[in-house]
Amino acid sequence: MGTASGTSGSGPTEADIQLKPWKYIGYKGYAEFISSDDDFLILRRFDSLSARVALRLQDEINVLEEELERLDTIHSKPESTDFNNGTLRDDIAERAEILELAARKLRRYNEFLLQHSRMKKLTKAPGRDIKSLKHWHYNHSNVAIAREEQTYLNNEDLVRVVQEDRTPLRRVIDSSLRLRTLPIWRLRKHEAPVYDADYVSYYSGKRIDGFASTMIVTIGATMLIAPIWILQALNTLTMKLGVITIFILIFLLLISFAMVSKPFEALGATAAYAAVLMVFIQFGTEKA
Repeated sequence: MGTASGTSGSGPTEADIQLKPWKYIGYKGYAEFISSDDDFLILRRFDSLSARVALRLQDEINVLEEELERLDTIHSKPESTDFNNGTLRDDIAERAEILELAARKLRRYNEFLLQHSRMKKLTKAPGRDIKSLKHWHYNHSNVAIAREEQTYLNNEDLVRVVQEDRTPLRRVIDSSLRLRTLPIWRLRKHEAPVYDADYVSYYSGKRIDGFASTMIVTIGATMLIAPIWILQALNTLTMKLGVITIFILIFLLLISFAMVSKPFEALGATAAYAAVLMVFIQFGTEKA
């Protein structure tokens, strides 16, 4: 009994990958890169096209509605045959067909509107993330993916598919290349594929969020403790009110710009903070 023999082909070399990225990287590598970070899952919302489709669906239903009104008008005239316009079970065939078709088109129209309304709530993709995707293509000579299939990145209706509420402090870190690429955030165990090793590094969003949360807690604790020590050292009511006013303004600015909060939520938290500080105003008053 004979046996087949042969050597298995070795993988592509770095030179092969650089020469033919469309063969060795392609959409598989692009999809892996995009899926490595939720920020890179960026797609078009097709705002203009969606509006046009919605208008078409709406017009199709308008035509059916007008035809239904025409039939109702005709069969309601005194000189017309006495059709029973008060029944659905024994309705005339033409009107029943229009209603059946309208039901199908309305379902499609309503589903489309609900889907589009949810799409409109997706936030616009940040320019830095779009630039990162363009850099990926540039690093592979803009041929790992067909050039015409990269043009979607040049549209204005790009949105981030995965939504995430981030504090302004986290957004400040993300907006700075120096801050978001600090060595302390880097994930050592998560290495990029060989063809991206020189261009791509992975950083921990959890570590950045943890740092931002720690900073916010530290600032909040300072805003509560510092006034106590300052107020106890003051003797006049005017000076105490001045200190309290300054801390209240600082607190309002911090909670408005350093946290994800709505205006009324920020005002409510500031009012509670002001009430706490007004208790501190009694410190030293009896000595004055």
